[in-house]
Amino acid sequence: MEDTTIPNKTSNLVANLYDTPPKPISDDLKHSSSKNQHNNNENNIQVTKLAEDFEKCTTNFEIKQYKKRYFMLFLFAMCSAMNGFPQFQYTVVADIVSCYYGVEDSDISWTCVIYMVLFLPFVFPVMLLMDKKGLRITLIIGAVLNCLGSWVQCFSFSSDRFFVVMACQSIYALGQVFVLSLPPFIAGVWFGAGEVGLACALGVFGNQMGIALGFIIPPTVMTNNCANSVDIYYELSMIAYPMAGINTLLLIIICIAFEAKPDCFPSAAQAAKEGNVTEYGKSLKRLCCDVPFVLLFIGYGLITGTYFAMSTLMNEMVLFHFPGEEVDAGWLGAIMVFAGMVGSIFLGAMLDSTRKYKSISLLVFIFSFMLMLSYTVVIKIVEKIWIQFIFFTFLGLIMTGYLPAGFDFGSEITYPEPEAMSSSLLNASTQLFSIILTNVSSPLLHKYGDQISNIFFSACLFVGIIVMACIKCELRRTKAGEGTPSSKLP
Repeated sequence: MEDTTIPNKTSNLVANLYDTPPKPISDDLKHSSSKNQHNNNENNIQVTKLAEDFEKCTTNFEIKQYKKRYFMLFLFAMCSAMNGFPQFQYTVVADIVSCYYGVEDSDISWTCVIYMVLFLPFVFPVMLLMDKKGLRITLIIGAVLNCLGSWVQCFSFSSDRFFVVMACQSIYALGQVFVLSLPPFIAGVWFGAGEVGLACALGVFGNQMGIALGFIIPPTVMTNNCANSVDIYYELSMIAYPMAGINTLLLIIICIAFEAKPDCFPSAAQAAKEGNVTEYGKSLKRLCCDVPFVLLFIGYGLITGTYFAMSTLMNEMVLFHFPGEEVDAGWLGAIMVFAGMVGSIFLGAMLDSTRKYKSISLLVFIFSFMLMLSYTVVIKIVEKIWIQFIFFTFLGLIMTGYLPAGFDFGSEITYPEPEAMSSSLLNASTQLFSIILTNVSSPLLHKYGDQISNIFFSACLFVGIIVMACIKCELRRTKAGEGTPSSKLP
């Protein structure tokens, strides 16, 4: 395959923008508050200003997609996978690890929850770094933290070193802040307008692959007898040393081969943004006052928070019905993630071809709610492990598959704000709701059983349906790429 070059003329883009004056986001908002009206006009003026600034710089630009964009995406996906692997590596064998280290189950849950806790205070500084220093520096820092965390993990095998386990998990968690928000940024910088949805999905694919392997490998490698400390010490080392080697090699390759951006723009929308100076504080304020994005922030947090809360409690949800089935718990988590990989690619392709972001989002929430409610009823009647495999496969296909779709949706409705900012805020929503839902559902599961906790998850998804139905959908990035002014899309 040869590099794809598409000539384009800025004058057409600008002419189209000038022919039709900027309109409010929706006619339905004509009678809304003056504050919302001001925000709508400001966003439309900003899109027009980008075209004006770009016309001053040049009258022609070249759109070109490079073959090496896939290698850049692959390197990022590998780094993201190595960061995702350790997130659930201890919680999926919580009963074994808690016995070996002599700690409570709630302490083991913190090896995962720490990812969510550290993300929230560091996401905004990292967001600013990503916007100012670019893709390469941000990814290298994430790879350095992955490498450091994996080598610290190599000193955590003794049964009296749970504090070292928490230290390495904290380093991994800090690395996640630098990695997790990059998929839409990479998609926008390296890929064309018709590829961003799929590229974003493939970027998230890497993190999900790492999480899936983190569900499979620990319960497969580790013995179910925590009294055998010699075996567990050796089994923990079998997991940690290969991770340290891979992370070290990957860091070297990223430092040598990863590029911040291509020489030519991959899309008209990206070209229009080039040279535009982002005022961080004002951009953040605009997003916080943007009603559609705030609703997406809440809805996205509800569905992803439900997914991560279920993943954190997966071991306990399985052992509640089937004691001694730690390996099945690991495979359930992995299958949920693998199904989500298929779902993310499918949804990414659908969004690229249809641009029906709101309709597809609503379908995802409705099906997730129906599946969760059905599982709550069926597992009570037919207590068979294959029931869990069936329902969790379909839940993973839909819920996990929506992870990249939400990023892409956020980039569309917030254009021309930086992708790094919208995706970081959505990730912050994920971590915030994950902490809340995990800490609410865990006591419910332990005190009342999984039926009550499952009803709680179903209620969260139902609220998500209502929230997503209220979003007024305007695809600004698509309109900029087509060279037409913003307008409401039904």
